[in-house]
Amino acid sequence: MELPTLSTGGEKQEKRKNKRTSVIVIGSIVLVVIYLGWHFDKYRKIPIEHAINPIWWIRHNAGTDLYDPDTGMLYHGNPKLKEIALTIDDGPNPLYGPDIIATLHQYNCPATFFVVGLRARQYPNILREMVKDGDEIGNHTYDHQRLPALKPHEIADELRDDDADIFRATGIHTRLLRPPGMEYNQKVLTVSKALRYQTISYTDAAKDFLPQDPSFISNRIVDRCENGSIILLHQDTPDTVKALPAIITTLRGQGYTFVTIATMLKHMNVPPLDNKPPKSQLWDIGPGQE
Repeated sequence: MELPTLSTGGEKQEKRKNKRTSVIVIGSIVLVVIYLGWHFDKYRKIPIEHAINPIWWIRHNAGTDLYDPDTGMLYHGNPKLKEIALTIDDGPNPLYGPDIIATLHQYNCPATFFVVGLRARQYPNILREMVKDGDEIGNHTYDHQRLPALKPHEIADELRDDDADIFRATGIHTRLLRPPGMEYNQKVLTVSKALRYQTISYTDAAKDFLPQDPSFISNRIVDRCENGSIILLHQDTPDTVKALPAIITTLRGQGYTFVTIATMLKHMNVPPLDNKPPKSQLWDIGPGQE
């Protein structure tokens, strides 16, 4: 009668080694697949944090990475249309705002300006020039605070106070929001949608709020642009003014058409948020209440 062979220490060590090798091989294959998906994705240049996030891929395949009706968030324009939206944050700026408006007028290029309420109050004439030139005005909060740190009623006040200053200068109410720093959470989206705002993200930026070589700004914007891109620029440095002509002429030379955010949403068959009363009153909670 043969006794069963007992596993030796060497055999156990070999099994553990083979298991580790299998894990490393499978992990490497997964990483390669993710990288290839990131590299060859039709939207190219997507942030790596999206590429390695399975939830993002689920949303991407479902098409909710373009526009999410549940939150009113626009992430990307229609990838089937050769159009792009130029958005400019943080104005009106008295030093560079007029030159930006003049450049856009010279090239007959529409833009969407996301405006800060304090500056709208200080420089209403610049704001009126934007509207006169046919540009679109969006909400960038009253004083550029980061919204996730605020309570619901404070978020609502930031949006409503900014809108009031814009309306006082132009007679126009805002329906588009870009949170400062593009920082938001579900609380921010809940309040903004309840106030009937569509929140606008971006796909293409160049950190032009810092001093940059104009060629760096224009090259980075152009290199990353594609169908449905939403370009983010700022009003606070002369470098943006100098970079604008190259951005506009190069992209038009590639066959792109510049549109406002409202036109981009229309071309995606996204209607404005309805005018029904909000379901919740969280944004009307006063100080000291929760």
